Amino acid sequence: MPDLTCTPDATKTKAHRQVVGVDNAGGIAYCKATGLYNKHRMYSEQWNPWHPFQSAHDFQQAQSFSQQTKMWIDQHLERGLDNFKIESFQSADALRNLLSQLDFGLGDDSWIEDDSHIFGTLYCSDIFKCVQFILAHLPFQAHLDFEPVCLADSENRRVYSEMNTGDWWWDTQDQLRAGATIVPVICASNKTHLTNVSGDQHAWPLYLTIGNVRKDIRRTPTKCALILVGLIPCPPKGADNTDEAWHSAVGTMLSPLRNLDITGPGLKWNCADGFQRQCYPLLAAWVGDYPEQVMIAQVSYGSCPMCEIPTGALMEHSTIRPLDDTRDQDVYLELLDETNIDILHNLGVHPIRNQFWQYPLCNVYRLSQPAELHQLLLGLVKDLLHWLLKYLKARNIKDQFDNRFTSVPRYPGLQLFSKPFDSMKSSSWQGKEIRAMIRSLAVNCAPILDCCKDDGKTPAETASDEIVMGAVRALCEFSLLVSQQNLSDLSLTAQDYALN
Repeated sequence: MPDLTCTPDATKTKAHRQVVGVDNAGGIAYCKATGLYNKHRMYSEQWNPWHPFQSAHDFQQAQSFSQQTKMWIDQHLERGLDNFKIESFQSADALRNLLSQLDFGLGDDSWIEDDSHIFGTLYCSDIFKCVQFILAHLPFQAHLDFEPVCLADSENRRVYSEMNTGDWWWDTQDQLRAGATIVPVICASNKTHLTNVSGDQHAWPLYLTIGNVRKDIRRTPTKCALILVGLIPCPPKGADNTDEAWHSAVGTMLSPLRNLDITGPGLKWNCADGFQRQCYPLLAAWVGDYPEQVMIAQVSYGSCPMCEIPTGALMEHSTIRPLDDTRDQDVYLELLDETNIDILHNLGVHPIRNQFWQYPLCNVYRLSQPAELHQLLLGLVKDLLHWLLKYLKARNIKDQFDNRFTSVPRYPGLQLFSKPFDSMKSSSWQGKEIRAMIRSLAVNCAPILDCCKDDGKTPAETASDEIVMGAVRALCEFSLLVSQQNLSDLSLTAQDYALN
C-alpha cells in the first residue's frame, strides 16, 4: 500500500523566487511598515503592545465591557467594582474614545448604509479596510504566506497544502508585475433563517477572509480571520428579480475589487510581519451552498455552475466523467445577442452579462469551491446511503444491516446510534453524524454482502452484492482521502480511482 500521508519534504520545496529569480519573484517586501507594527516603538524600545490602553488588565476589562450598555459601564466604574485598577479610562465615553484610536478599527463607525437597493437597506464595510485589517493583524505574523511555493514529498510527487501551494496562485502570479503580492479574497455567504415569531425574519451575511492566512488559523472562529463584510437585503417571499437584487448588492460591496488596476503598481499595504508590499487583492473563491453557486454563476437551477453537463444529468451515477466541458465566460460574452439566446439556454446560462466577468483575473465558474459538508457529506454520501438502503430492502437484508448499525460496540472515536438511519428525521443527520457513521459503514456492510459466504445466494445476487460492497468501500475511502490535511498527486489519483 503506497504512503498517502502526503508529508512534504523540505529538501524538495521550491519557492517562487527560486524558480524565477529574486528580481521577478512575488511577495517582495519593499520597506518597513508604518502602521501598528512599529508605530509605537519607532523612538523607544519600551513599546506598549496594548496601545492605546496602558496595560493588559485595562485591555481585558475593555474587552469584557464590549457587550455592555453605556449606563452599565459608567455605574461599574463609578462604584469601583474593579477595585479602581483601571487606569486607561473612567467612563464609557472615554472607553469609546480609546477604541476609536485602534489601528484598522472595524467598529460601528466603519459601517456604511446604502438605501438605494430595492429590497431594503444594504449595510456593509469598506472591503479594502477589511482585507487590510486581516493582512496587518499582528497575531497572524507567523501564519501568513506571500508568494507561491511548490511542495513535494520524498518521491518528488507534488503536495498541496496551503493556498499558495496550488496552481491558481502560481498561474496568477505570472500575470502580474514582478514583486507583486497576491491577496486572494475568499468570500462566504449563506441566507440564514432567524425566526418565525417576528414575521419570518432572515439574514443574508457576507463574510470575507484571505488566502494568505494559513488554513488552520483561517477556519478557527476564535482567531477572527473570517470577518463580516456586509448584510445583503433579503427579498420577501415570492419576490421577482431576486438574482438581480443580490448581484446589485454584492456588486456594491465588492466594487473596489472589480475596479482594481492589475497593470498598475498595486496597493501599498502594511503586513503583519512589519513590512509593506505592493498588494493585489483578487477575488479567488466563494464558499456557499448550491443555490448560491447557481446565483453567482447565473445558470439555471439544476445545472452545474462549473461545467456544461446537461441539465438533469447532474446526479446520475452513470455520468461520472472528467471535468472537460468547462464553462468559458469569454465564449458566453460573445454569444450575448438575440440570435444566440437559444444556445445559452441550452447550456443552462442566463442570457445576461454576469457582473463577475468584469473582475480582474477572476473566473466566475471556478469561484465555487467544493465543501466537505454540502458536496460530500450532505450530498454524495447521503445520496448513496439512500441508494444503499433501497438495495438492502430489495434484497430483504435491511433488517440485518439495521441490527448491526445499532449494535456497534463502544470504542473510542466511534459514535453509537440507537436508531436505524432511515428512522431518524432527515434534519438530524448533519455533517458530524454522517462523518461518524462512515467510520463503521464498511464493517457493517461487509458480513452482509460477503461474496465468499455460501448462504444460498444466486450468481446474480452474488455479483450485485460485490458491486454494492465495492461502492461502499470506495465511498468510505474517498471520504477519508478528501479529509486529509495535505493532498498529493498520489492521493488525488486515489480519489479518482475511488470515484470511478
